[in-house]
Amino acid sequence: MHEEPIQLSVSRFRVHSEDPSFNVTWRGGSRFVLTGEVNLDPSAELDVSTPNDVVEVSLARRSTPEHAVAMLRRALPRSISMRHHPVEDGVEIVFQEALVPAAKTPRFRIFSTDAQLRVKQLDENKIEFLGGIGEDCLLTVLCDSRRVTISLPRGSSALAIAARVGSNVPHGFRALVDGPVVSVWKDADFFSAVA
Repeated sequence: MHEEPIQLSVSRFRVHSEDPSFNVTWRGGSRFVLTGEVNLDPSAELDVSTPNDVVEVSLARRSTPEHAVAMLRRALPRSISMRHHPVEDGVEIVFQEALVPAAKTPRFRIFSTDAQLRVKQLDENKIEFLGGIGEDCLLTVLCDSRRVTISLPRGSSALAIAARVGSNVPHGFRALVDGPVVSVWKDADFFSAVA
């Protein structure tokens, strides 16, 4: 019985140069060699197809493989890593899918103009209000390097302060309020839109 051979390795990456004098040679898998120099005026496109994206970089006339590597480093998505090393007449590049790390827990801090307010840091992203405030005050909510300042009226309780802080965290963060305890996380929707 004759069976068709099964191709075990299919390249999930493709690289194409618009300029015939700037050569791209596939070396198997996700390895490519870039050689030559861009001769088209004023520029030529270098296209890279990844498993999830297509990246296009514009290379100016007289660009070399080293220039292409520098442009690709800036243009590739975070989920793709690229190594490179010189070869006889150019540069070999190797692509690899990378795991994008989960967002780091934000650093959450509170600063107050009321000396009577007591705050306990429970974790990097979690605080507990232990008492109310005596006088009208300003409260600065700091999540990593983003901040929001809110005003609080005299006599606000720990629960009221927690609720107010939870609804006024900086843009790009979300809060969970559980009684006098407030926890913050990076807002995945915001950060995926920015990335």
